Amino acid sequence: MLKTSTIWIAFGIYLAFLLGIALWENHREKKKSARGFLTAGGSIAWPVLVMTYLASLMSTWVFFAGPGGYYRGGFAYWLSEMSYIALFPVIAHFTMNKVWMMNRAHGYTTPADFYDDRFRSPVLRVLLALVFLVSSFPYIASVLISIGQAASIATGGAMNYQAVIAIVGTVIVLYVMLGGMKSVALTDTLQGLLFISLLWVIVIACLVAGFGGSLPRAVDSIWENTREWFSYPGPDGWVPYSSRLGYPLSCAIGWTIMLPHVFVRSGFSGKDMHTQRKLMVITPIMQSIVWTGVMLIGLVGIALLPDLSTGETELIIPYMVQNVIEKTYPALAPVLMIGFFVGASAVGISTADSFLLVSSSIVSEDILHKTFKLNLTEKQNMFVVRGTIAVIGAIGVLLALNPPDLIFTLIMFAIAIVMPLFPILVFALYWKRATKEAAILSTIVGTVLVLMTYFVWDLGGSWYGAIGMLGSTVTMIVVSLLTHPDEQANAAFFGALHQAERELFDVQDDGTNQKKSLKKEQHREQVSQPVSVLHAESES
Repeated sequence: MLKTSTIWIAFGIYLAFLLGIALWENHREKKKSARGFLTAGGSIAWPVLVMTYLASLMSTWVFFAGPGGYYRGGFAYWLSEMSYIALFPVIAHFTMNKVWMMNRAHGYTTPADFYDDRFRSPVLRVLLALVFLVSSFPYIASVLISIGQAASIATGGAMNYQAVIAIVGTVIVLYVMLGGMKSVALTDTLQGLLFISLLWVIVIACLVAGFGGSLPRAVDSIWENTREWFSYPGPDGWVPYSSRLGYPLSCAIGWTIMLPHVFVRSGFSGKDMHTQRKLMVITPIMQSIVWTGVMLIGLVGIALLPDLSTGETELIIPYMVQNVIEKTYPALAPVLMIGFFVGASAVGISTADSFLLVSSSIVSEDILHKTFKLNLTEKQNMFVVRGTIAVIGAIGVLLALNPPDLIFTLIMFAIAIVMPLFPILVFALYWKRATKEAAILSTIVGTVLVLMTYFVWDLGGSWYGAIGMLGSTVTMIVVSLLTHPDEQANAAFFGALHQAERELFDVQDDGTNQKKSLKKEQHREQVSQPVSVLHAESES
């Protein structure tokens, strides 16, 4: 449909822009520590934090797996999305806000730092590092796969899939190596705004081309021809009853909290508690806007192209552009195809760069520094971090060259594998009886159960990581009751947590009281002035 040169020019400008931001950030902060490079040192303001969190969270399934999921799963899938979105503020309030307080006191770099601070176990640190890395590689690969597919589809196969993956992977590695967390956060913000805008342009264009811009007409068409789209378990039975529990839990816990790149953003990067609260409130609103747009693409897609196969559903956007919009508005079709390619690239790159950065921190800090006790200078540490980014990026590229059939499956496995770590987080924060032995065994049992769910029992499409999380919870309770907690570690951890809470809320109370006192004084001045004037007038 599009000339190869047109796509390369548009994409080249876009990639050059990303590299420019990284070069600017690298020039602006030449002397930065490894922790500042990896986490931004808890200095990100709430607008940037919300957008980098959202952009890194969404990934390419906004343009591929998401519309395909709504095509196959129907309105029930959207209800599942809304249910986990509603859970996020509650879960984040009781978990990640406390993690942020502890990070404020101790300065964490990786998710495992928090767990090690609580349980003081090198074995647990290594296990967690491995689990987080296992979750990272499928995500990085899925992003590159999607971008390669988008380029190939947009040009009718003229752009080489392997070449696109290699070039995009190289650019991502370069700008992450140059700029670190701050440049990633800035580019994520811009890419987040870009992909949301392009998503809704595609939604409106498909509605206009297919139904004259009338959403009720699209709904009526589905109601007459594919009524099961509005019911459980969806058009092809893809949303079974078990997934009513499994999918919302996997997204509310695994996707929005436990994946390592969002764990760092929601627990380490915000500059103050005000920023944390903005993240909890605004993020669900932004997610609802995105997923409603994605759902509408699935809705219009099944109304216009009702006979797509399972594999084809993940390409519903280019299929509608080629088979619907090109026939109605031929001049608009190439523009939308470029929008599809750039939008998929934007949301994909914003996820890949986040995973790449946090994965490098896990390898350099958890494995090389904390486990193997490499005593490096700051300059040597930065060299190791950047070298690790290059190696992990290369592995992601190699994995992407042999893609699976469904990107959705790849992403959901990555989410499921980290879910068993959530009960350990909760017990670490709220149960002093929890022990390091329990945390170690819970990690092992939960991970094994997730692997069994996907590769032995074939329940990954309905239960995801819920069975693994249940096993982790039971193991955590039973083993903790059978072992003895480290009283010294408990005293240090909970003492620091309580101190952080007191300092935080004392400051907030002082600030509130000061504001109230100021308002009272201003009010007294405003009231006393007219009273004094009246008194003077009465005397005269």
